[in-house]
Amino acid sequence: MQRSSEPNQGLRASSSEAVGAPLEASARVVFLGGVGEVGRNMACVELSGRILIVDVGLSFPHAEMPGVDLVLPDFEYVRERMDDVEAVVLTHGHEDHIGSLPYLLRETERQLPVYGTPFTLALLERKLEEHEVRDRAELRQVTPGEAATAGPFSMRFLRVTHSIPDGMAVVIDTPFGSILHTGDFKIDQTPLDGRPTDLHALAEEAGRGVHLLLSDSTNSEEAGYTSSERSVGPVLQDIIARAPQLVVVACFSSHIHRIQQVVNAARADERVVAFLGRSMHQSVDAARELGLLHAPEQDVILIEQLDEFDPSRVVVISTGSQGEPLSALSLMAAREHKWVKLREGDTVVLSSSLIPGNEPAIHRVIDGLYRTGADVFHLPAYPVHASGHAAVEELRLMLSLVRPRWFVPIHGERRQLAHHAKIATEVGIPADHVLICEDGDVVEVGEKVQLAGRVPAGMTFVDGLGIGDVGQVVLRDRRKLSSEGVVVVVIAIDAHHGQLVAGPDIVNRGFVFDEAWGDILEEARERVMLSLRESAEAEVVDRGVLEQNVRRALAKYFYDVTQRKPVILPVILEV
Repeated sequence: MQRSSEPNQGLRASSSEAVGAPLEASARVVFLGGVGEVGRNMACVELSGRILIVDVGLSFPHAEMPGVDLVLPDFEYVRERMDDVEAVVLTHGHEDHIGSLPYLLRETERQLPVYGTPFTLALLERKLEEHEVRDRAELRQVTPGEAATAGPFSMRFLRVTHSIPDGMAVVIDTPFGSILHTGDFKIDQTPLDGRPTDLHALAEEAGRGVHLLLSDSTNSEEAGYTSSERSVGPVLQDIIARAPQLVVVACFSSHIHRIQQVVNAARADERVVAFLGRSMHQSVDAARELGLLHAPEQDVILIEQLDEFDPSRVVVISTGSQGEPLSALSLMAAREHKWVKLREGDTVVLSSSLIPGNEPAIHRVIDGLYRTGADVFHLPAYPVHASGHAAVEELRLMLSLVRPRWFVPIHGERRQLAHHAKIATEVGIPADHVLICEDGDVVEVGEKVQLAGRVPAGMTFVDGLGIGDVGQVVLRDRRKLSSEGVVVVVIAIDAHHGQLVAGPDIVNRGFVFDEAWGDILEEARERVMLSLRESAEAEVVDRGVLEQNVRRALAKYFYDVTQRKPVILPVILEV
């Protein structure tokens, strides 16, 4: 192990350290995602040779991951020990906490116990059925305030407020005291459902002795307190009441409290609502079944019925607030949506935050919405969203209330973890009892909490139906193709002597415009012919060598004249 030279930065493990056997009676926390990044949350708590997995989330690809649909944690560490996995605990139903579980279940043939609250399991069950792995999960419903035991793991579940119903923290007992994992939380004293973060239960855990606190760091750079969800309702109601025509509100499909406030505002203005988007329908259906969303049937219409109603009497609640390609909102912005045709005077509300990395896509969609003539309401110009994550003063309150002996900030990028670590030292936790970790770190939980090595914790890419078959080499080639283009050289040669019979024909895509750069392509043909003549004189007939010679000759020439490096694909036909 190495101590960071920066103050309040805790301990970092050397990447070369191997993971040894755990100390007698000690526990372990292995971070496989969500530490040093936002998304892909997954941690393994180990005790007596058994594993309890807390959350199995995914993240979405960045611009430098062309063609990738989803990003999963690296399951290698768990894959090798699937028989040791006692159970999975899910803190709440967001994709970055449950989205990878169907893929993990493919790694085992046995039925794995999965603990979660009713809404979390309702969302999960639909995903498992889509992936045809429902039979590999034994869903065990829990309610905050309850306790459960799985193998050597004694757990207690505490209610927390977040931007999705039924969020919870989980407490796991160890011989040295408990490990408290907050999940994602905020301390909202006036939540819409009347279920605030259970501060009394947190205080009781502090009384028992919290050995290690793992706490959400997403908003550790935001001063003060996060606004209550109730603060958004009046804003939405005012916008809808003033809107002269159709209203479209885009938000996360899982944000049932936000959807409820939009429904309430629509009903107050004597409007009907239409839900739009596959995930929106799934979340709304699950929430209505559980009594978490109240939307009377007479106030809900199908999106296909939109033309049958006066637009000034309709509110569409839609997905696509993150500018996802082909999402409902993106299609509206491009004037290509099948049912919703935005016109001048319509109103669009983006009632969500910007997920880091999505800013360019969201801004493109907002620009497109403005071009339709619609009035657009979005952050930061209008307070149409309240975060689901605790800001600095709430994080300070959590640390002061729980009073952990040791602290590891989680769920955040490195700068957010560092800010959270600083907050911990300000409330009195010794700096050497604060550890900043990254994906792959192994934390030994004994009398002392210390870094004890690393395990594989890379990214697994989902590309269409392929899982894990897109590596860094493929991504590199895709990035190169997107920025530099491709040149295909088609040649026919004599199979015996290697002499040119026909061609070379050069076709390029994304490299140069043929009409403007004809001289370059013609000179490229000459360079290929020269390379083939030299190969024939050297009696080189091996097709692989010929391809390499052509590729080398063109790569040098193209870089000399264009300062670009296209992908060069020689196609040699032997006749």
